[in-house]
Amino acid sequence: MAPDGRTARLLLAICLAAVSVTEQASITSYDKENNILQTFREWLDRQREGNHVDDRSDPQSDYRHNGQKLSEQSMDDYWQGLALQDELNHEGEVFNGELFVESEWPEQKVELGQVGGVATNQRGDAVIFHRADREWEEDSFKDNVYTKKDSGPIMEPTVVTMNRSNGAILDTWGQNLFYLPHGLTIDSNDNYWVTDVALHQVFKFGKNKAVPELTLGKAFEPAINNDDMERLCKPTDVAVTKDGTIFVADGYCNSRIVKYSSDGKLLNVFGQDDMWVPHSLALVEELDLICAADRENKRILCYNAGLNNDELLGYPNRAYTDKDVMGRVFAITYSKTAPSDDLPGTGFTIDLHTKDSSKNDIIAVWSPTEEGFEMPHDLDVTPDGDNVYVGEIGPNKVWKFDKTE
Repeated sequence: MAPDGRTARLLLAICLAAVSVTEQASITSYDKENNILQTFREWLDRQREGNHVDDRSDPQSDYRHNGQKLSEQSMDDYWQGLALQDELNHEGEVFNGELFVESEWPEQKVELGQVGGVATNQRGDAVIFHRADREWEEDSFKDNVYTKKDSGPIMEPTVVTMNRSNGAILDTWGQNLFYLPHGLTIDSNDNYWVTDVALHQVFKFGKNKAVPELTLGKAFEPAINNDDMERLCKPTDVAVTKDGTIFVADGYCNSRIVKYSSDGKLLNVFGQDDMWVPHSLALVEELDLICAADRENKRILCYNAGLNNDELLGYPNRAYTDKDVMGRVFAITYSKTAPSDDLPGTGFTIDLHTKDSSKNDIIAVWSPTEEGFEMPHDLDVTPDGDNVYVGEIGPNKVWKFDKTE
């Protein structure tokens, strides 16, 4: 999405002030007085004002990771990482961020249920993870346990691939596998990663899409709290590195990001209680960042992903927190090639070249109509950065956007 092939580093986000009754009823309560985010924000403010950067005598005094000071080597790695980010962030010009809807896509109407996840394959086709005739209703959960287990899995296909050029259906699968689909990610090796909030599980599917190659979490068993490492609780999204390291946003009832090895071994957990419904993840490997859509707090938080130095995992890096501009953040995605309560559903393009942690980083806003989106839930950008797909959970529709009008 950058002119003349030069590198741009952009976060795309869809935001909406409204939230469905069922999903609102399913999130945990939030204690703003005791929420650890205050420390995150204060740290970022000091970064932006230069106080932290100028005084490097004891940077650990400003931030303690998991209650412990970081080692001298880790802090050296951290400062070197910031320098590398600064170098990467100034490569060439940045795409202006504006996107334009393809009003005639798809050419033929596609019948979908509630759209939980949207992803793109390597060809740039849209892949949709939807709930068919199943809906997330007010009585779907009791104490985070799915109440409609006896209904069985959804019998219709829940994964639909739509042609990039005309929206025609190319492939369907996922029947008799899922109870309440939510997030979808396709990694660089074309593996499919999905989350099911009823099952409280994450699944990896390879070429054989009838049987998962890897499963995280225990079926129908919600995690008790953030300290429960054996279970998940309504996980929302997955991000996967090129070497297979897994990050899971967990979720509606927990508030954390869980990191696993490629074979599903628990590595670490971070962000506990920073967020109020971590709803979507965006991985920026070259900057060693994992960013989360902190939905109910109306912001995006970016942490060190610990890919270069595991001791730095979870170290706060930057935040986009202008609530008057953004509204609830439902989904974010990343491309390197490419509010108040009455806000309409709106898409935002955020420039990662800057680190102002403010509304100045938002370089464009976009939506399919003047009225905005009705209920956007997920989005993804094609590998070449030319198109963005947005799925809506209310009208059960997928929009396609271009970077040129």
